Amino acid sequence: MELGKLNILIIEDDEDIANRLQKELEAFNFTTKIVKKYNEAKSLIFRADSEFDLYLIDVQLPDGDGFSLIQGIKRKNDDAIVIIMSGYINNKILEKSHKSECFEVIQKPFSIKNDVIPIIKKCIKNIRLKKENLHLNSQILHISKLAALGELSATVIHDIRGPLTMIQLTCEDIKDDLKHLETKDIDCVNSHMLQINKACSKINKLVDHLRNYSRKDAKEEEEEYKDIEEVIENSLFLVKQKIRSLVVKVEIKIEDKYRLAQLLCYPNKFEQVLMNLMSNACDAMRTASKKELQIRIYVESQTFNISISDTGEGIPEDIMPKIFDSFFTTKPKGEGTGLGLSIVKNIVKEHAGDLVLASVVGEGTTFTIKLPISRIKIKPNNGDETPSPRAA
Repeated sequence: MELGKLNILIIEDDEDIANRLQKELEAFNFTTKIVKKYNEAKSLIFRADSEFDLYLIDVQLPDGDGFSLIQGIKRKNDDAIVIIMSGYINNKILEKSHKSECFEVIQKPFSIKNDVIPIIKKCIKNIRLKKENLHLNSQILHISKLAALGELSATVIHDIRGPLTMIQLTCEDIKDDLKHLETKDIDCVNSHMLQINKACSKINKLVDHLRNYSRKDAKEEEEEYKDIEEVIENSLFLVKQKIRSLVVKVEIKIEDKYRLAQLLCYPNKFEQVLMNLMSNACDAMRTASKKELQIRIYVESQTFNISISDTGEGIPEDIMPKIFDSFFTTKPKGEGTGLGLSIVKNIVKEHAGDLVLASVVGEGTTFTIKLPISRIKIKPNNGDETPSPRAA
C-alpha cells in the first residue's frame, strides 16, 4: 500500500491542533479530513461512502466522549486503527484505551513530528498487511472455485446430455404430430411441450449453479436468508462428480423442526464452506472400505449446527492442532494447497460462528459448523407432508 493511500480522520475540537495535524500529515502525502464535534464525527463514521484507515480522536469533545465513537468505528471496520489524544492521561483512560483496542494514547501538548508521525509510521505496516491479507484471501477463494470447476466438467457433460437428447427427440415427435394435426391432437402436442420445458429447466438449473459458484465474490455482497436444504443441495451438486467416482453414500439428516429453516448468510461464501468440507470428506475416504458421507443439521445448546462426517482414516492427535493453520495440508504433494480449512474457518467466523473438529483414527472425522440460533428463522409450513431422511 502506498503512503498516499492512507486515509486519516482527525476528530479534534481545538482548531489550531487540528489544522497543524492536517498540515503536517498532508506533507507526508496522507489524505486527511477534520471534524470538530462528536455528532458530526458519528454521522461521518456511519456514512456508507466514508472509509478511513486511521482515526486520531480527542477524548473530550464539546458534545460527547471520544471513546464512545470507537465502538461504531470497530463495528464498521474492525481493522481500523485508533489513536487517542488527551490533555491528561490517567489509569482510567489507559484502561479504556486497552479495552477499546486503541493502537496508542498520545498526551497533549505533543510534537507532531517527533510524537505523532513515528506512531503513524508504525501503523502503516499493520494496515498494509491486513489489506494485503484480505485481498489474498479473496483471490485464493476465487482460485479454489475455478479449480473446482474443472472437476465439474464431467458432471455437466453427463447431466446436460440427457435433457438435450430429450429435447431433440421430443421436437422430432412434434414435427410428426404437426403433419397430421387435428383438434384431438392438441393435448398430445401440449404434453410434448411440457417435456421440453422440464428439460430446459434442468439445463437452466445446471447453468445457474455454475454461474453463481464461479462468480467472483463482490465486496458489496449482502447477507440474505436462504433455505438450508437448498444450500445443502447446491453444495452437494458441486462435489457430485467426486461422490460418483468414489461411490460414496450420502445421507442427510435434518431435525423435523428445521426442515423449513432459513439461514442468514453470505450464500456464495457459505456454499463454498460446505463444498470444501464435503470434498475433503470424500478425499479422506478414497481408500476406505466403507464410504459414507453424513450431513446432519440439528440444534444443541442454542447453537445451530451443521455437521459433515466421513468414514475415512481419521486425523492423528499430533496433527489435529495444526489442521486449521495456513499452508498446512495432509494431502500428497501437488494435491492440496493447505489453504482450504484456514479460509473455511475464517468464513465461518464471518458468520459469527465457529468450526469444530472431532476425529478418531480408523473411524472417521466430523467437522461441525456452530452458528448462533439467531441466524435462523423458520418458514411457515403450508403442507402436511414431512419428508423423511434421505440417502443418496
